[in-house]
Amino acid sequence: MALAQLGSRRAAGVRVSARGHAVRGAASRRSAVVVRADKCLIVNTKGGGHAFIGLHLAKELLAKGHDVTIFNDGDQAKLSAKAPFKEYGSVRGLKVHWGSPVDYSTYPEGPFDVVYDNNGKDLDSCKPLIDAAKGMCKHYVFVASAGAYKANNIEPMHFEGDERKSSAGHVTVEKYLEAEGLPYTVFQPLYIYGPHTAKDCEQWFVDRIIRDRPVPIPTPGVQLVTLSHVEDVASMLAAVPGNSAAIRQHYNICSDRQISFTGIAKAVGKALGKEPRIVLYSPEEVGTGKSGKAEGFPFRTIHFCASSDKAKRELGWKPKHTFLEDVPALVRDYTAAGRQHKDVDFSVDDKILSAMRVYA
Repeated sequence: MALAQLGSRRAAGVRVSARGHAVRGAASRRSAVVVRADKCLIVNTKGGGHAFIGLHLAKELLAKGHDVTIFNDGDQAKLSAKAPFKEYGSVRGLKVHWGSPVDYSTYPEGPFDVVYDNNGKDLDSCKPLIDAAKGMCKHYVFVASAGAYKANNIEPMHFEGDERKSSAGHVTVEKYLEAEGLPYTVFQPLYIYGPHTAKDCEQWFVDRIIRDRPVPIPTPGVQLVTLSHVEDVASMLAAVPGNSAAIRQHYNICSDRQISFTGIAKAVGKALGKEPRIVLYSPEEVGTGKSGKAEGFPFRTIHFCASSDKAKRELGWKPKHTFLEDVPALVRDYTAAGRQHKDVDFSVDDKILSAMRVYA
């Protein structure tokens, strides 16, 4: 039975078993089927900084012996030749289905034991999948965002349970999961880097340093960020199947290290054998940003870091990567891709540098 059919039957008021059969009493809930591996569905977004999570999570789950299907949002004809989606064909055993997570008629065949929502950002985009999963999956995993935390410039490191923005779409989804009684877990990623990304991170710094251009960084430059390798993100997410302790829990999904903006520039410069020309500026004063954002800069202009201690304690997880150790390889990947020869739009940089009376 298709996942869409499960959602439709539940919407009609019929309780559905994990095998897709209508249930009339409580007896069926007492029976259990022991399986060696779970059937996992990864609902993956079509763009942005989370798009490559699905690829790496699929690899991690397959390595653990699970059956994995990626249900990718978007038009296959338009996306399948782009990163990270073009890598799907190289993953042995992976099943890929294209459609729309808000359209039941495009859903893949189920049922699935574990559902990962790495797509939705608000209730409108998440509710159809959640409703279809009710009574079907053993574990519903929502990949939210640490961006839902309220910024704290006094104690900037975020811990699970810290105050969150009530207006954030992710928070509304989490409340719905709780209200509907699903066996859920929420993960809150920060900045992610690694192979097949669809969104630049360290590449922004390499773009400038490798071309001997100034690196404009929002003042004071010592803002701390957590940069996490996508393989570490995937390994934490993959710790969920069969882990009942994770149900109804929130976890920050990030490295256990922090680095400053100027630290990133210096680390990239060291890997390139160059001394970066860092120019500190105020986005508000030069007219390129406000409220924690700066036009053309890849990060928020404020601290954005979190603790992963809870995941270490409860999931037995630990990261294998650190950004400083990975920088030389990241720079090699940049040059191997020939990005140093490509045109880069530095118009925002030029506006900043002109205002600061610094010239490239």
